[in-house]
Amino acid sequence: MGEDYYEILGVERNASAAEVKKAYRNKAKKYHPDKNQGDKTSEDMFKKVSEAYAVLSDKEKRAQYDRFGHNAFRQRFSQDDIFGGANFQDIFREFGLGDEIFGSFFGRHGSARGGAGGFSFQDIFQGGGVMKGQDYSFALTIPFMEAAQGSQRTLSFTAEGGARTVDVKIPRGIETGKKLRVKGQGGAGPRGAPPGDLYIVITVEDSTIFTRNGADLTVEAPVKYSTFILGGEVSVQTPDGERTIKIEPGANPGKKIRIKGAGIWKLNSNEKGDLYVILRVTIPQKISTAQKEAAENLLKLEM
Repeated sequence: MGEDYYEILGVERNASAAEVKKAYRNKAKKYHPDKNQGDKTSEDMFKKVSEAYAVLSDKEKRAQYDRFGHNAFRQRFSQDDIFGGANFQDIFREFGLGDEIFGSFFGRHGSARGGAGGFSFQDIFQGGGVMKGQDYSFALTIPFMEAAQGSQRTLSFTAEGGARTVDVKIPRGIETGKKLRVKGQGGAGPRGAPPGDLYIVITVEDSTIFTRNGADLTVEAPVKYSTFILGGEVSVQTPDGERTIKIEPGANPGKKIRIKGAGIWKLNSNEKGDLYVILRVTIPQKISTAQKEAAENLLKLEM
């Protein structure tokens, strides 16, 4: 079995949400450690199929997985990102299974943590402890430059018990689809258990100046036709302000010039991406007599 989530669950890449759920239910039944006491292989497989389901059952995570591929996705997303908001309990009831069968899957008392000698789902994914409270999700849209430079925000939201405020650090280089975890700001845990977490789902607004590809940016620079012929300098916009670049004589419109390290910060890194400048020719809307004569003389030389 490969390390691709689709292969792990045994579904096609275009599988529906219902097919993904059904595949996970069958795999969970087969590999659940309560049914395979002391079998390390089954426990490892249960972890894998649960991770696969946590991603493929979530529309946003699945889109990111399909975009980046398995290895890149695992590098970009932490275990908290992967399992944040995933629902493993309700899936059994969604397939019409009662609490008794649910309990046999996730412990002897029908919860995610079993009784004496029972298997703990939390032990695998949470590092031990009792079932925590419900996780909350909060959608946050931020401007492009805030995502590029990072910021500190105070967010307000409504949850059980009324209004809440939380302080959140927006890391520089964050992209659309990433989730920020605020530990302990979810729902209250049952019977004194720890509270759930708050997951902030980020959407980054498009820039009116730059086109973004990860930490790399592309910007267009208007250049006079005479500068393409004679060479010269032109000012271009970067995230840190204007910058002058040199145009070699005889450059062609559409040429792409790379400025290393002039992009935005890479997420969780002290490195920046690159800025790519595309040279675009500018034609004046009003042509003077002298400009027209110069263009006619150039045309004669090109013939």
